Amino acid sequence: MKTTRLVVIGDLHAGPDRSSLKGTFVETLLGEWIDFVNESIEPDVIVDLGDRLNPVDRESDIRVLEEISGILARSKCPVYYIPGNHDLDNLNQEEHEKALGGELGNRSVVLKELRLLLLNTQDPVVHGVGGMISDEALGWLEREIEASSEKIVIFTHQALDDQPLEKNIHFERIENLAYVGNRRELQQIFENGGNVIATINGHVHWPSVSLGNDILYVSVPSFTDTWQQLRSVPGAFTLIDFCGEKMIVENYMFKPYILMGRFRTNLKKEG
Repeated sequence: MKTTRLVVIGDLHAGPDRSSLKGTFVETLLGEWIDFVNESIEPDVIVDLGDRLNPVDRESDIRVLEEISGILARSKCPVYYIPGNHDLDNLNQEEHEKALGGELGNRSVVLKELRLLLLNTQDPVVHGVGGMISDEALGWLEREIEASSEKIVIFTHQALDDQPLEKNIHFERIENLAYVGNRRELQQIFENGGNVIATINGHVHWPSVSLGNDILYVSVPSFTDTWQQLRSVPGAFTLIDFCGEKMIVENYMFKPYILMGRFRTNLKKEG
């Protein structure tokens, strides 16, 4: 049985260095990384989960996005984007899309036996929560899930599970900003549909896997975050293989190339 292979990155934070986020390394590191992915991993798709920017101003942000777009355009497979909470500080969605050369809105993509649903959690922007899915988008999502004959994988910037955040230097004291605010509604839609097998998010900067009601909730690590501990910028990414009823999640550092962790699960539901 053929494998469907996804590579997921997030939280590049390109631009100036800020604390543990080494944005000045993105251009060189991302260029080396995409060549490696093309030659050694050969995914069916790459998904960028947002927070591409350490924002500065409109002109600087556009220039950085154009650099990122130019590098990822070398990919041998399609690249899909969703926005993060830092991506629209100085740009509106249309400006970001133009500079990036890719759509940011809610999107449905069929990939072999999977349907990928990419969600914009920045429309509307609601203060006091990490992200939000609009009522209109919830309706669209529910219709997509009901109509789909494929297994579904959901992509958001913020987390959709209730993972603990102790010792997370970014969110331990502001946990309310780590999650999608109306995630309970989304979880109910997923469970009602019965065909959502996984959700994948960035934002929290560290890898995490949890299982709830037969749905796998995956958080991917930040591409550039050193966590004030690493000696080099990691180029971290997540590789996810779907093969029949099997799903394998692997988190890697690119520099140096290290497998940080692996999780395997059987997607076949009992009963």
